[in-house]
Amino acid sequence: MFDGLKKIIEAVKVLSKNLDMYEKDCVVQAMPSVAFVNRAKKCIENGEFKLAEKILEEAMELPQEDALVYKYLGIVCEKTGRLTEAIVSYKKSANLNTQDKDIWRLLGFALINANLAEEAEEAFENANKMTSLNTDVYAGWGMALMKQKRYEEALDKFLTSVKINKYNFMALLMAAIMEVRLGKYNDAEAKLTFLTGVNSNDANNYEYANLKYLREDYDNAIFYAKKSIEHNKFMLPAYLLLGKLYAIKKMKKECLEEYHKAFELKLFAPNLYFDYAVTMQMFGEYNISKENFERTLDFDKTSEEILSGIALCNAGMEEIDEAEKILEGIKTLDDTNYLYTKALGILSYKKRDWKSATEKFKKALEVVKFDNSLNLFLAHSYENMQDNENAKSYYEQALLNSQNETYVYKDYSNFLINIGAYESAQRKLRRALNEDENDLEILNLLFFAGYKLVKENYSEYNLKETISVGKKILALNEEKFLYKTEYTELANLSGFKDEN
Repeated sequence: MFDGLKKIIEAVKVLSKNLDMYEKDCVVQAMPSVAFVNRAKKCIENGEFKLAEKILEEAMELPQEDALVYKYLGIVCEKTGRLTEAIVSYKKSANLNTQDKDIWRLLGFALINANLAEEAEEAFENANKMTSLNTDVYAGWGMALMKQKRYEEALDKFLTSVKINKYNFMALLMAAIMEVRLGKYNDAEAKLTFLTGVNSNDANNYEYANLKYLREDYDNAIFYAKKSIEHNKFMLPAYLLLGKLYAIKKMKKECLEEYHKAFELKLFAPNLYFDYAVTMQMFGEYNISKENFERTLDFDKTSEEILSGIALCNAGMEEIDEAEKILEGIKTLDDTNYLYTKALGILSYKKRDWKSATEKFKKALEVVKFDNSLNLFLAHSYENMQDNENAKSYYEQALLNSQNETYVYKDYSNFLINIGAYESAQRKLRRALNEDENDLEILNLLFFAGYKLVKENYSEYNLKETISVGKKILALNEEKFLYKTEYTELANLSGFKDEN
């Protein structure tokens, strides 16, 4: 009997405790689901999402459906990364209570994250009807329009959001981004100058860097991209922009360093592989480039641009049949696409169709002006067509746009020697020696140019200089001196007895 009484007392205590919790949590006593919602809200605030979801599922078993239950279930699903389930719950809540001031906003942002921009636009329109002049609603509305590439309309919504709340810096940033897209650079500059001053963070500095890049203010673009990384070392877009900027400034070492930093931080993403692949083919590193294009293709197997990049690398590596097969399957690209056009150009070049090659390379150069390999391809093509004036012009451009790479000097000097422009070749080669004074290929070319000048137009100065170059080659590596007979001839001419 005593045990039975004890059980009754314990049951009463439990019942009393549940009633106390109910009265404490429930705002509307006639709606028991509210108590469940309030308990779930506390769990959400404490990060106890599994417990919150369990409580809400219990509430769903009640006879009367409550919009709040589905609303907070949607929040739990979104916070735990189940976006599709969150949208389903938000929609259910909105259907049960269309007058809820927050549900349409929550649904709108969830739909944006799910790339359902048109549905998101409708949700924000409904949110605006429920609560007009809400800064977050207008910001979300702008994002929905931006996703649909309706930039003018998106800009209007972002500006309205800022008018409602001048401290909504995210809306101000989005307005600046829209102005950049629309070519309103002055308006965007004013906003980004303000944002990087009062709210310097990774996003604001990156967008300002991107604007500076578009305005060809490359030094300031580098400055702000680096500032972005200072705020967030995992800011991949900033590394990619720096890679492009250093490529434009012909700073190959610095360019590659930025990509390598991104790889070291394991910021693996399709755009990292793609941008790195594009850069490496510019430097003639076709194997590395192809490997990274293929990695990018894993994310989008039907991309004709990526396939064009692979074909470009195949052509560069003399894999002509493979390149042709890929390019024949390209249906949607034209000569406004850089990789596709350059791939066709290299294929024509390898097949010795110089005229077609020059046409394609010029088109590609119109799209990407800082790809210096195109200038060199054009110079070689014109050289093979025996169009010396155009060849010289593109060699000069290649030299101007290089970071004093010795291979450009060598190619140009070989061309000048072949057309008998020995003095010009000599000047180029002297400059090349400033980069590497012991480069035997440059020294051999310099010796030969000097030898030809001495033979054609004797000069004591040229004779002494050329013999001096010959001595240096012999001292460095006698076996790699290509012109020993000519050296002996000059030595005899000067009365010098060659001990070698």
